[in-house]
Amino acid sequence: MKIYDISRVVSEDTPVWPGDVPFSWRDTAGSANGGPWGSTCFTMSAHCGTHADAPGHVFGDGATIGEAPLAAYIGPARVIELAGVGEVGPDALPRRSVGAPRILFRSGGRASLSPLAAIRLAEKGAMLVGTDAASIDPEDADDLPAHRALLERGVALLEDLDLSGVPDGDYQLVALPLRFKELDASPVRAILIEE
Repeated sequence: MKIYDISRVVSEDTPVWPGDVPFSWRDTAGSANGGPWGSTCFTMSAHCGTHADAPGHVFGDGATIGEAPLAAYIGPARVIELAGVGEVGPDALPRRSVGAPRILFRSGGRASLSPLAAIRLAEKGAMLVGTDAASIDPEDADDLPAHRALLERGVALLEDLDLSGVPDGDYQLVALPLRFKELDASPVRAILIEE
């Protein structure tokens, strides 16, 4: 069994979406403060690094990440190269992506999905779509139409994966979001298991 860690490292150097809160941390106890044990706290956007988006990210009355059904984040997944740069339409989707239960796209962060491509994946049975890009939508898409197309159809969404060292193929995915009651997203520690 081989395990691929497909999570981005979270540090004070981790880039965030413009306007989001970057990661920062501090000691709250420990030898530096005269304590017998260590303790730290941190602040960051829920969308910092590898993360899962909930419907509440794009719909005012949408479910929070703590309400997300967990089954989508565990199970068979397919890593697929998404060729090209910019928005990929339904006719440009790789054939092996259509019909897979969990699809993780590797594009070097250069490609995004059109709303129609997102709808096609949902209609063909996708439970989860992931990307190594910062967003499944193009950077200039203010209303996040691909997010909306997936999340309103019950498709889970992972963003900012690190798929650089993972060959195309089939794996077992584990990428559980934290049980935040009010938040619209959560960091995840995402792994792929090759059996």
